[in-house]
Amino acid sequence: MGKLWVPAGRVRFSVHDSIYNNKNCFLFDGKGKTHKNYDWFFKVRDHYAGIVEKDNFIPQKFIRNVNEGSFSLYYDYDFKYEKQKADVYQKINGKEKTSQIDYPLCTYDVMASVYYARTLNFDNVNIGDSISLKMMVDKKVYNNIYIIYNGKEIIKDQYGKKYSCIKFRPKLIEGTIFKDGEYMEVYVTDDKNRIPIFIEAEILVGSIKVYIKSIKNNKFAMSSMK
Repeated sequence: MGKLWVPAGRVRFSVHDSIYNNKNCFLFDGKGKTHKNYDWFFKVRDHYAGIVEKDNFIPQKFIRNVNEGSFSLYYDYDFKYEKQKADVYQKINGKEKTSQIDYPLCTYDVMASVYYARTLNFDNVNIGDSISLKMMVDKKVYNNIYIIYNGKEIIKDQYGKKYSCIKFRPKLIEGTIFKDGEYMEVYVTDDKNRIPIFIEAEILVGSIKVYIKSIKNNKFAMSSMK
């Protein structure tokens, strides 16, 4: 029958100023959920939160609380960057555990990785070039993650507004949503905000398209709007 596109859910990302361990930090908060009339197919209630230092983008704290289908998971990371260790509390499908893990420098959690990718300077990068990234997911460090720069493109949002966008493709990690080795197409505004306007990806239960719905309290003017 081909692909039948339906409005399946929504995601909200926000950034706040924060003080953590007496350090000036950013608090990144992301919440995603399927619409109630779509829960029967694959119910999602996810919450991600990360804290990084403002001056050097070093991760301080990360929380992942996901409920996807019949699977539930909760992780709480407390990073000790100087020691390159993290204290982790986990609860997976009701089973609790605490542990300490090692990680190399310049490793980011999921939320820090998302916002770090938006800070990258692509001015001196050629189409097809890749930028490597170390990411920690479920207490495992992935050293083979990278982002491929795919140039620039004019993108329309669902309301017909046009934006000049930077286009890149991050490699995905296999899990409860994505297949291993697949890619996601990401379009962010070609201005200082780097706000995601459109995202497209293949997932285990089909495909997704993500459109920006609203932008509030952005720090810089939206100079990418046409």
